[in-house]
Amino acid sequence: MLINNNIISKKAAEFRQDNGLNSSEPVLLKSVLLSNNVLTLFKPLSPSFSGMAIKSGENRFILINSNHSLGKQHFTIAHELYHLFKQPDFRFKSCQTGRFDKSDINEYHADLFAAELLMPEDGLYKHIPDAELAKDKIQLSTIVKLEQYFNSSRSALLYRLKHLKLISSEKHEEFRYDVKRGAVNLGFDTKLYEKGNDGLIIGQYGQLAKELYDKESISESYFMSLMMDIGKDIYSDLTDEPGQ
Repeated sequence: MLINNNIISKKAAEFRQDNGLNSSEPVLLKSVLLSNNVLTLFKPLSPSFSGMAIKSGENRFILINSNHSLGKQHFTIAHELYHLFKQPDFRFKSCQTGRFDKSDINEYHADLFAAELLMPEDGLYKHIPDAELAKDKIQLSTIVKLEQYFNSSRSALLYRLKHLKLISSEKHEEFRYDVKRGAVNLGFDTKLYEKGNDGLIIGQYGQLAKELYDKESISESYFMSLMMDIGKDIYSDLTDEPGQ
């Protein structure tokens, strides 16, 4: 399969349009996952494992590494959305995202799609001062503002700015370091650069497990085990006092 950046840009724009987003606003990923019925789980995983996507018929599932920063997690979600909704004949893939490695064409396309989806060109230009819209003129304060606005990791934003020829390789390297400290010095919140979401579930996990149990597709003990995985003790819940 040939690399065609324009096709991926078009797919990202189409996905925005399909989800009621204009060409410049940030993506509310939780809302997108819910509206598209993508069951999403966040678990602490090894550093090299960013996430995983599975598609079976109309069922779609994403697993995200909660040990990564929130910005990185957002990028991984967008990466997995490409696999689930735009990659032809997709079924399953475990991913190390943000590498932009052209030797794996589907992973490169997913990374490119994620960058375009999260940080649309119109939106970036809208929030960069005119005086900084030339190569290597952008300031750290603007970079931090952009990543905060689009809920993006620094590495993904820098790739996007370099792709748009707004920064050189030298500036790319300069802005890679002291990310959290730079945000603090500028008075920004640092939550984006920290891990989180451990145990979070987006979607109807419990409902799906109950449907499988009701259809006798899984045993009662397995149903209980699935619910315990998300912190739900069914027997304990059933013995709660009325009104509690």
